[in-house]
Amino acid sequence: MCLKTSPVKTLRQSKPRPSSPASEDTSTVSNAKTKMVPSTHSLHKRDTRFDVLLFLVPALFCKLTNVMPIYITGILRILSTHLLLTFHYMFCDKDDYNNKLTQKQLKREREDYLVGIVLHMWVQVPLQLMFPGMFFTDDSMLSSCAINTFWSHVLVVEPLYYFAHRWLHIPEHMKAMHGFHHLSIHTLPSTSLVQNFQEHFVYIATFGPAFLFPFFLGG
Repeated sequence: MCLKTSPVKTLRQSKPRPSSPASEDTSTVSNAKTKMVPSTHSLHKRDTRFDVLLFLVPALFCKLTNVMPIYITGILRILSTHLLLTFHYMFCDKDDYNNKLTQKQLKREREDYLVGIVLHMWVQVPLQLMFPGMFFTDDSMLSSCAINTFWSHVLVVEPLYYFAHRWLHIPEHMKAMHGFHHLSIHTLPSTSLVQNFQEHFVYIATFGPAFLFPFFLGG
């Protein structure tokens, strides 16, 4: 009695198909598009030890121009920020202060909210020296200056701010500057003042026409 053996079936391994140049180019482009751009907006930690000295720098020019309006504006901005934060914690965030807000965010905003205020004070010093009539004028012109400033803000600054903000949300600029502002997930009244250092100059150039246009157009 002989056993009938069935033929052994062998599996053929399929050879990998060579990829076409077009598919290689497509994969290269897709990899390039999905490549992450490294964030550089917070590489440098700000040293807060000299904040008081930086705040006092405009006082060095007291012999050349009246620095009292500069300090009145700066101090009022600081006080208003703390007042709004107090009301915010009392009425809006009193129950979730420790749960919602991270200590990292609170520390960052506490250290950086003063930067924009001090930079605006510094910018006002050369402007007062170059264009004293922009800040010191006859009382009879106050109403017309206020109206012109209002319309300059509505017609010039608001469109500029819109396009500047859209420009800051381009991924490259977001990673380089604006992302520092968006590190604050739970916003506070001080969040709007916390920006990357270079970004402050973007906003100075954006809001400057509200004062420059009425001065140059109205004489």
